Amino acid sequence: MTTRGMGNIDTAALQTLTHRLRDGASEYAPSEADEAQGLPGRSPGEALARGPRVPVGPRAVLLDCGTSRVAGYTHVLLIAPSAELLLGASAVSQLGVILGRVVGVESYGWEGNELLHVRAPGLEWEDLLREAQDALADYLASQ
Repeated sequence: MTTRGMGNIDTAALQTLTHRLRDGASEYAPSEADEAQGLPGRSPGEALARGPRVPVGPRAVLLDCGTSRVAGYTHVLLIAPSAELLLGASAVSQLGVILGRVVGVESYGWEGNELLHVRAPGLEWEDLLREAQDALADYLASQ
């Protein structure tokens, strides 16, 4: 954890360094050939064109949250089909109890293997999803 504090900056030393770097800058400036060449095997903008990263950890298990249409529940969490493979059968069977650690969650109920209905009337979708992922991360860290 980084601590933030206060301090003084020696501006005279920075000015001296800046002037010395500027005086010798021509020795380090790239030539036109260097700029045109680019990185071998890469084209400009290639990194920006790549798709999003595949989620890992709790984000790979608890995928999304929406409104439950089952009576008595307010939200439904979409659980990855690969949750048991990623977490193990024991952790998946405890998923409802783990999510019960989230403040505001009152009850839960499974629909199949991929939908976990939750009663959490005071929580927004994105808050419940984030808090559920955090609760799962805490559980996994304690194992």
